[in-house]
Amino acid sequence: MQTESAGKIVLIRCNKINPSKLKFNSFGGNITELSESIRKHGFMQPLNVRPLNYGMYEIISGNRRLSAAKLAGISSVPCIITDTDEKTAAKMNFIENSFRNKYSVFKEADIIKMLILNYEFGIDEVSDMIFCENSEIISKLRILHFSRENRIKAENSGLSFKQCKSLLKLENTEFFNDTLNEIIREKLNDLQTEEYVDKILKNLHNTVIFKDIKLFTNTISNAVEKMKSAGVKVIYDKQEDNEKISFSIIIPKSTNNAIKSQ
Repeated sequence: MQTESAGKIVLIRCNKINPSKLKFNSFGGNITELSESIRKHGFMQPLNVRPLNYGMYEIISGNRRLSAAKLAGISSVPCIITDTDEKTAAKMNFIENSFRNKYSVFKEADIIKMLILNYEFGIDEVSDMIFCENSEIISKLRILHFSRENRIKAENSGLSFKQCKSLLKLENTEFFNDTLNEIIREKLNDLQTEEYVDKILKNLHNTVIFKDIKLFTNTISNAVEKMKSAGVKVIYDKQEDNEKISFSIIIPKSTNNAIKSQ
């Protein structure tokens, strides 16, 4: 949609402007203080809007300023009109607000998911927008696997992306919740978190190996018992110490000693 005012700063009535549907930026901070500042000193920066049908506009960036202006009783606000589609508006909104706001790990992941699902951005496009590798985008999305309760814990404790990424190594294990609680309780940093998680993984690996060894040794013992019950005179011995388990199995080849006739 083309307009003669595109690229220029124009006054637009507040009731002609729809808030952005993108919801990238948070109304953090004191909206009342911003409203008072606008009332006294005017706008330091115009809103960025895109034209819709029937003389209406939608905010690309400036939701907070629009809300503050309405609170101050201001009827018209300065705007820059940008002719663009919804997808490009989403990209502009995200990039601008990325510089203005420090998104939490999970908020950023929510935004990335919305860009991909609602606005059909590819992973490559999102990767270019936030200057990171595709694999990191995938890791950011995986963080959304946290349960609601664990997400709240992680956000309230200010866990970093690296810490959450380390925790994902324990996803679907019984150790996840306890590890998260321990990281928060001990106020571990990124490196300490990684080392702690890796230690748990090592212990988990050793536990699995021990269970497998026990299964194998039981299998041998059961096989010996079956041979004995079949009449095979097996000579069987098992020795175990801190280093190893040794088996000695002697099966006689003599028909007189091997299997009793039925």
